[in-house]
Amino acid sequence: MAARADIRWAPVMRNPPRSDAWQRCFVALAPDDASRDALTSSALTLPDPARRVPYAQLHLTVAFIGALPFEQGDRLASRLRGRALPIPPAPVERIECWPAGAHPRLMVAVLALSDAFVALDWHVRSSMIETGLPVDARAFRPHITLARFARDASAVAPLCDFAALPPMRFTSLVLYSSTLAKQGARYEALASVPLD
Repeated sequence: MAARADIRWAPVMRNPPRSDAWQRCFVALAPDDASRDALTSSALTLPDPARRVPYAQLHLTVAFIGALPFEQGDRLASRLRGRALPIPPAPVERIECWPAGAHPRLMVAVLALSDAFVALDWHVRSSMIETGLPVDARAFRPHITLARFARDASAVAPLCDFAALPPMRFTSLVLYSSTLAKQGARYEALASVPLD
């Protein structure tokens, strides 16, 4: 696949002057508006203690990076440009609490692991290795986080009727930086590569 020239860098302010890296970075797929609408619909009932992930922050993480020096970030974005493969609509297989319903931290929509997801995972990991970044050894599990729980949350069972959810569609591959705040993490797009 030929490298694409349509990578878009967001006008972000780099971290404070003493820093030489973006913090808490990751590569993710951005869902389209119809998928976001379905995932935030009031018809998708979540347990009471769950805090929904805001509409604009819904994403499917492909790889965690951590701190990302500016120069490596530029190189990684350039490599990702030629590796943003189209992802066919991905069905939701189930809703789960992670790490477990007895001690939930997250509620996630688990998507079917397709050949397209496997190829994208390989391409992103290859780009990270070529850029000199460490790669997480954990297996890729395509999912979208729907809600978060407090550390001391009691046991819950997913209450979502996910059968009505449409297959998830994705518009772009995005390099994000995350900032922690009292209200939760805020994600900022550093670079975005369209998938179409």
